[in-house]
Amino acid sequence: MVPFNSSSEVDNVLGAPEMPMAEKRHRRTAGEWRGRFFHPVSLKSMGLHIQLGHPPGITCRRLTPAFGDDFMIIDVHGVHPTGLDFCGCKQEVSHFKQLLHARLFPSMVTDPRTAATFAVLEFFHILSFESKVSAYEFYHSLAQRTDNTGITPIHIDSFSNIMIVHEWRNIKALKCSGHGHHPARIGSTQDGDLAILCPACPHPGKNLPTNWETSPPTRWKYALFLAIDANFQLKHRMVSTNQKDPGLS
Repeated sequence: MVPFNSSSEVDNVLGAPEMPMAEKRHRRTAGEWRGRFFHPVSLKSMGLHIQLGHPPGITCRRLTPAFGDDFMIIDVHGVHPTGLDFCGCKQEVSHFKQLLHARLFPSMVTDPRTAATFAVLEFFHILSFESKVSAYEFYHSLAQRTDNTGITPIHIDSFSNIMIVHEWRNIKALKCSGHGHHPARIGSTQDGDLAILCPACPHPGKNLPTNWETSPPTRWKYALFLAIDANFQLKHRMVSTNQKDPGLS
């Protein structure tokens, strides 16, 4: 068996070679062992061919190769050209649904040629909140991690990756707001339905007593205070420390 090594989600697809543990820890991309070192290779050149539409161990007899028999998968470890076959059986499922079942998010719903793993989308979603990195910058970081020399061109449109991120964020927002199980489906979503209500603000019928309107003179505590952003010191005075007056978000 030809020794290969890979640190992608499809780890050690064709078997791993005997190599020092320190070398294994630092492997980021697929490589072929050539006596003294790993030579970078693509998963497709290693013989990896992904079959969709059937559980592992079941062979599809009506395979439909991806467009041009070339498919790009964006993962946490980089961008990987792979061979991918869709299921073309009688009870055929649409191509983009087959990708979603395999935890691959397609860049388009018709004839997809690029997909991102759920792992890289979940990672970027959290990273964008913490570091404010853009999808464009994140994608080019993955491209540099795939080949930092610039010798091997990566034939993929960064716009496709940005569209995947926009759709992923939209679906996550719908899921967190509970609209994925709405009887009238997602199309019934109105403006402002996905906004998160402030738990500290007064909401009649939710966090106010039933007789709050007829309360004694202390009912001022049920009033809603609205302040202009960046003017907090003048409106509510300066907060001493975050420990004594922690924020709600």
